[in-house]
Amino acid sequence: MRSLVVAVALALAVVPVALRPLPAGAIEPDAPERLIAMTEAIGMSVRELVASGAAEGMTAEERAALTAFYGVRAEPPLWIDESGLNERARLVAAEIGRAADWGLDPAAFKLSGPVPTAGASRAELARAELTLSVAVLTYARHARGGRIPEPQKQLSSYLDRKPQLKDPGLVLEEMARSQTPDATLAGFNPQHRQFLLLRDLLARQRTGAVTETKDTVVRVPSEGPSLAQGKSHPDVAILRQRLKVAAEPGREEMFDEALTQAVKAFQKEAGLGADGVVGRGTRDALNGGRPSAAPLRESAILANMEQWRWMPEDLGDFHITVNVPEYMIRVMRGGDAVHTERVIVGEIANQTPVFSDQMQTVVFHPFWGVPDSIKVNELLPSLARGSALERQGLRLQYNGRDVDPRSIDWGQADIRNFHVYQPPGSSNVLGVVKFLFPNQHQTYMHDTPTKNLFNASQRTFSHGCMRVRNPLKLAEAVMGYDRGWTMADVDDALANGPENNNITLERKIPVHMTYFTVVANPDGTYQTFNDVYGHEKRITLALAGKWGQIDKGRDHLAPVQLRRPEVVAQPGGGQPVTNIFQALFGF
Repeated sequence: MRSLVVAVALALAVVPVALRPLPAGAIEPDAPERLIAMTEAIGMSVRELVASGAAEGMTAEERAALTAFYGVRAEPPLWIDESGLNERARLVAAEIGRAADWGLDPAAFKLSGPVPTAGASRAELARAELTLSVAVLTYARHARGGRIPEPQKQLSSYLDRKPQLKDPGLVLEEMARSQTPDATLAGFNPQHRQFLLLRDLLARQRTGAVTETKDTVVRVPSEGPSLAQGKSHPDVAILRQRLKVAAEPGREEMFDEALTQAVKAFQKEAGLGADGVVGRGTRDALNGGRPSAAPLRESAILANMEQWRWMPEDLGDFHITVNVPEYMIRVMRGGDAVHTERVIVGEIANQTPVFSDQMQTVVFHPFWGVPDSIKVNELLPSLARGSALERQGLRLQYNGRDVDPRSIDWGQADIRNFHVYQPPGSSNVLGVVKFLFPNQHQTYMHDTPTKNLFNASQRTFSHGCMRVRNPLKLAEAVMGYDRGWTMADVDDALANGPENNNITLERKIPVHMTYFTVVANPDGTYQTFNDVYGHEKRITLALAGKWGQIDKGRDHLAPVQLRRPEVVAQPGGGQPVTNIFQALFGF
């Protein structure tokens, strides 16, 4: 018994060309009665096989599509004729045999069983027809991410993605109409540029012909003395290379005025105190901002390709992406990055979710509404010990009216029913601007007063939202696209606009929160990033069928449960709220 993939070419050797059906060729009026009878009989047999459960591994939608397709079809079968398998079958079977090139598993498509030839029974022909149709539908489903049908339920509540499945009825119709069914089948895989680059990287990785991206940034030694103007040290020569500051011949190791000004400019850009002194913090900043690289593995490439199968087919000509493991945000227009910047993402216990939505609002001088998780877990214990919200500039409201938190019995009251907020100001945790794209995760992008944290190479410090290092440049890009604003217009909105100034965008902007640990470059190089949240590992286990080994973690979308604190008798004691916010936000 030969498999269809192996034997289909041999079977074609005996198939008369005249009997091979056209891609969408209806039966001609003068067609032999036996051909018409065969078409009707095969259709009926296929439907009977589907009803009997012969189409193993199919979803309910795919079974319904098969029944409907072969119930109304007046054209010849897709893959067989009176002599057995046809040319279309050969092309499709060959393409399925190349499924591994696309990161799929050829064994998943079950092209096995007897290969019908001339003289085969109607039952054998019908089973061969059904086998290839089932393989095509399975391929189309897997190509669109269907191997993990519910990532959010099966892997992690933070992976808010869905496979971009194509309606199985449309798959069969497209295959029937196509004159190049092999190309049509392969075309069900994502066509995003990055997916195709990863496909090429996969091929090179399997042959050992890969090239890692080289880090061209000069590294200043992380350990060493404090450097300042007037001091001479070998590290100064390296510092000059890093900041591209020339020196007179023979004075490369002398810290002069020109280098001082370059250091101050760097420190200001990095959010550090611009004193011109290179200490440990400035050394880390000079070397920081880039997460450490992980080794390239085939499983990592496959996991990243699988994520692209979950991405929207159209990302938007103008869109924003945040790649969490890279800690970077990019504003994309026409396929090119027009703005790139560092971000801070959620800590391991409070991750930044992976999803797509649309940015709808930009808010200047925003209020910060404290989410339930922070109210219950961080504020309530401190309030119960008598601490005061006003130390951090926080206020408490109930039914729209300000209330004194010290008048509340926190041993009985439910803090989730209260609105805790922080008005705009120099200490506001959202800084001067936030970007809203309403979603079930209550996640958004915003400014932050804690600029020093952007110098860390692993920037997992937030409660899930994304802090942007240069949010005004992001505002300029967003408002420039939406309304033609310049930076002067952004500055004017900040200087002269009201508090909590909500500006609704006229053109909604797609936002894609992604988790790509492998990025392939057009020149054949690549970059890898650490699997900080473990999503790559989860996807790899799922693709290997090791579902029982997947640690899904907590469901962050579950309602926040109230935990009653111990209330002290004397107000004013306990941990001050300011210390809590220092732990949460770094200041």
